[in-house]
Amino acid sequence: MKYTFQDSTELPYQRDFINDLHEFIKISKELILLEAEAKDLNETNKKNTVLLERQVQEIEELEKNLNVFLMDVSSSNESLSPTGIVDEIISSIGSIASKKKMELEKQHEENLKTAAYRIGELNSRMLSIMNPFFEDSIYGSRDTYSMSQDNQKLSGKQISFAGKMEYWFELEFNINELKVDDLYKDFSLPVWTPSGLLHRENKVKDMGLSDYLITSVEYDGDEHLEAVLRDGKSEHIFKIVADDNTFIIFYNDQDVTTDEDLVKSIDEEAVKALIRNMEQYFSVAVQSRVLTHVFIDGNDAISENLVIDCLKLIAANYGILVDECIAKGYNKDEITIKIERPDDTRTEKYISKADAFKQLSEIGSEGLELAGLLNVSGN
Repeated sequence: MKYTFQDSTELPYQRDFINDLHEFIKISKELILLEAEAKDLNETNKKNTVLLERQVQEIEELEKNLNVFLMDVSSSNESLSPTGIVDEIISSIGSIASKKKMELEKQHEENLKTAAYRIGELNSRMLSIMNPFFEDSIYGSRDTYSMSQDNQKLSGKQISFAGKMEYWFELEFNINELKVDDLYKDFSLPVWTPSGLLHRENKVKDMGLSDYLITSVEYDGDEHLEAVLRDGKSEHIFKIVADDNTFIIFYNDQDVTTDEDLVKSIDEEAVKALIRNMEQYFSVAVQSRVLTHVFIDGNDAISENLVIDCLKLIAANYGILVDECIAKGYNKDEITIKIERPDDTRTEKYISKADAFKQLSEIGSEGLELAGLLNVSGN
């Protein structure tokens, strides 16, 4: 597919922008309602906590005042002291006060648990709604990747950045174990090994790494990659550190690439091919991405009720493209793109500014703010 503006110039991001815009409006309507409920619950928890503290303080103050009063009565009536009546009353007041405080605290804990369960449900639901949109529809993001495997379990993480927003995915791969041979056949690297029966002399030997596990990969999504390759017993460990078109290789913490004799035996093209395949692995072998965290300005957007700030950031970025669609289109009241399919057929897709504004305005003040950032609220 090829995506262009109405004047046939290519979109800066080769995506169906109209579809993404529809999806953004859809998830915004859902997320704002869910976040409003979560925010109300959090506010209620805070108010109830303050109320509990005040009630406990009032009970303790009442208990104190009653004790002072009874002690005054006791001191002015000497005949009461031997009977122990005042002491019993004071003890009863203490028991009643303690019981009442315990009842209030228990009820408060139960309310907090109920609210926490509901907030957890809302947070999970919001992450679930955001997941598919955040996978592909955040334009201009920078993606970094990591992978590790232990006990025949392959796991990975993607951390993406878009302006002030950061979001994490747990990655699931299509296999449980990754070996060098899975990415490059008959891969080997040179090492020094002892040779000779009578005289222990070192010589350069190509060590086959096809069965080595790729136990970890760190990739910044651009030029920098670090990978660790281990044999089954972890007696031989290789580390590859690559930047752009250069690389360094360590063997058991020794820099192989500083040894002129070993460098001569390194198949540079094979190493570069393995590096490329490790980079591409995060594109071709990820079976699923599960969104686990979203941050804005370093704060947890889900737990701190800042999802609306994430939506504002996305809306502002989309608004730039909305303006460009209108500027390069024929109808200034519509956001239009052209789609060219592999068979050369061309179609147009659009959404009117009025329709986008109407849908967002139904949300309330937050929706109106998003409409403004999307540049669909005026003529």
